[in-house]
Amino acid sequence: MKRSPPPRPPADRRAHPRVPLVVREARCIAGMEVFFGYATNVSRGGLFINSPRVRQPGEEFEIRFGLPGLDREFACRARVVWARPYRHDSPHPPGYGLRFLDLPEEDARRIDEWVRSQE
Repeated sequence: MKRSPPPRPPADRRAHPRVPLVVREARCIAGMEVFFGYATNVSRGGLFINSPRVRQPGEEFEIRFGLPGLDREFACRARVVWARPYRHDSPHPPGYGLRFLDLPEEDARRIDEWVRSQE
């Protein structure tokens, strides 16, 4: 009896390459509220904020962050596209994925170059 190969994992649906990193601080500004988290897994399209305070999908706010080795701050509007609450039995950190909404093209190119330099 011939066995079929095991099923393949789903394809990575990300449109842009990304790298894991830890940015000491990503500031998110929503009206009068300012909240902080550790930014990880960045690409020109967005990033993940590791934070126990999970935001809701669809929320939009300004985000400001830097990248290690670059002497500049990036700023744009972002939308929460998914969220993962804290679970004591989960190997994954709590937080939320952001999609950049109006990141200037020059900043997107700089992030692309930075990501390639980290691979």
